[in-house]
Amino acid sequence: MGMHMAGKKKFPLPDRLGDWVLGEKIASGGNADVFHVCNSVDGRTAAIKVLNQLGKEPYTRFQNEIAALGQLDKLDGIVPMLDHRFPDDPKAKPWYVMPLAQASGSFLSGKDSKAVVESFVRLGETLGELHSRGMAHRDIKPQNILALGGRLCFSDFGLVKYPDLSPVTPDRRDVGAKFTMAPEMRRQAAAADGLPADVFSFAKTLWIFLSRDELGFDGPYIASSRVGLKNFLGDQYTTGLDELMSECTEHDPAARPSIADVVTRLREWLKVIDDFFLRNHLEWREFATRFFPIRTPSEATWTDFDAMVDVLDQVAKVPSLNHMFLPTGGGFTLLGAKPAAEPGFIELDVDLTILLKPRKVSYVSFGMDTKWDYLRLEAEPVKPTGHYKVSDDSLHEYLSELGPGRYAHPDVWDQGREDGRPLPRGSRGVTRYLGGSFVFFSTASPYNRDPSTYDARHQKMSESGFREYIERNASNSAAKATEKAGRALTEIGQPSI
Repeated sequence: MGMHMAGKKKFPLPDRLGDWVLGEKIASGGNADVFHVCNSVDGRTAAIKVLNQLGKEPYTRFQNEIAALGQLDKLDGIVPMLDHRFPDDPKAKPWYVMPLAQASGSFLSGKDSKAVVESFVRLGETLGELHSRGMAHRDIKPQNILALGGRLCFSDFGLVKYPDLSPVTPDRRDVGAKFTMAPEMRRQAAAADGLPADVFSFAKTLWIFLSRDELGFDGPYIASSRVGLKNFLGDQYTTGLDELMSECTEHDPAARPSIADVVTRLREWLKVIDDFFLRNHLEWREFATRFFPIRTPSEATWTDFDAMVDVLDQVAKVPSLNHMFLPTGGGFTLLGAKPAAEPGFIELDVDLTILLKPRKVSYVSFGMDTKWDYLRLEAEPVKPTGHYKVSDDSLHEYLSELGPGRYAHPDVWDQGREDGRPLPRGSRGVTRYLGGSFVFFSTASPYNRDPSTYDARHQKMSESGFREYIERNASNSAAKATEKAGRALTEIGQPSI
């Protein structure tokens, strides 16, 4: 075969290679071209990859690619090799035939983030099998992923590396696609471990399909930056993906997870987004971690006005994260919090407007399951505006707000006119609280899932009394969970804790 390795000579292609009649060109690369072909014997259509450079390095890489495809003949998730040939004629080009496949971009077009990740789970399983054999693809990018048989498959093994493979890459040569290439493959690909480099490229390729940004991004993934998936996936829960992307694109290859771990965590993310209660528990825990990154205290209290507004607004930022229980009974989901026009008051958006003067906000944790943790907002007692008579024990008044902080009788808003004149633009009905306490639980919490808690019992108890009440319930819940786990272990013959 040495006669094939001298110089980068190009020779014209014949109309037929083996039993395959060449048709139009599908793609062209630096070292190989791909054509439509038709089998002259049985009429099958396929694609043929033909080496167009006969220099030593491209020829050896093509040889390694065909050898790798031969080893992977029965592996699901690989575009298979149907036929191949290494001609003896030094002017004849090596080639191999593969099925016609769909471009990955076309296959995933219109699919939501869940469907994209599901496709990459299967692709990751295939990569895991490659890695278990010590084989690294080393050129994972959208163009080298095709769809065949209803799933994504790896193609183009021109840069493959596997045990007993003769070295091909010269020292200091980079290897891979620029937008998805691991940093170590830029520096010295020949000495780099291809397995963690594949993980890096796999994650960046997944990002490209989730974000629909074909240019990708440089460096490690930072969720809080412009490349954060939250910028592309809207209200979709992304924390699990954010953490995984960050780890997969670590500069240090040893810090990246294995592809098996990547697949497991992608499956976990799929489970979370399909399970509202599980997702809600995680979101509530993340809310606490945002304020207490090192350790969640048993109780934290804010009395600064701006801090109270910020805490409440952070709760509201995650859709369906919370449920706010009113001191008058019932409750709403908090959608936003901001300073109100009336001095010292805040405005709570719950699809209607609540105004109150906050005294303090407290976060309470019991160090157990975070689904029992809650926020408590104490409203400062204030006098009614006097636009109508309210009872001495009333905790709120209904008002018409005709301008920032300018109130009127509630009938003005209901009737849509003031002294016979149309209301000013921006007029609205508001509920102004004269005192009382509000508590916030995660939507999936046992407290919120019990309809009887809508009786405003938190208002009927003291602050410490309510805390003791919830702590008893949390302890009982933990004890039942431990007992249940013990029974399950006993049933399978394991000693209980």
